Amino acid sequence: MDFSSQAKITWCPGCPNFAILAAFKQAMAEMDKAKEINPDNIVVGAGIGCHGKTTDYLNLNTFTGLHGRIIPAATGIKLGNNKLKVIAFSGDGDSYAEGLDHLIHAAKRNTNITLIIHNNETFALTTGQATPPAKKVLKAKQRRMGAWKSPSIRWR
Repeated sequence: MDFSSQAKITWCPGCPNFAILAAFKQAMAEMDKAKEINPDNIVVGAGIGCHGKTTDYLNLNTFTGLHGRIIPAATGIKLGNNKLKVIAFSGDGDSYAEGLDHLIHAAKRNTNITLIIHNNETFALTTGQATPPAKKVLKAKQRRMGAWKSPSIRWR
């Protein structure tokens, strides 16, 4: 089965999301060929951000959650129908900023969902603010001098 939708991919050239999408589709195709999965029993969700477009590019049952809230939505789907394979795509900002509490509690609950986190160290759709796992040397629109330094703070 081809897991590609008809939607035109609109990510920026060189974006790591291309590789994540290709690897995911390849894994799905290999499991489908080996009869390890039934595509009708797979639900894929994504949060808000560049990674959120992933669901647009997949020919599977998909949904989009609120920013930082994809984990509770995926958990609810899994609890509603335990026979489904629930896979959620989340950005590093989704998981480690707005949704950190959901990530921690999902790990505690262990509801058997799969979470794939896209870590590009930036809120790219909001023009480049850095996310929590950003390296200290990352320079972004909101961090012109690098991580954790603000133009309004005098560093010595």
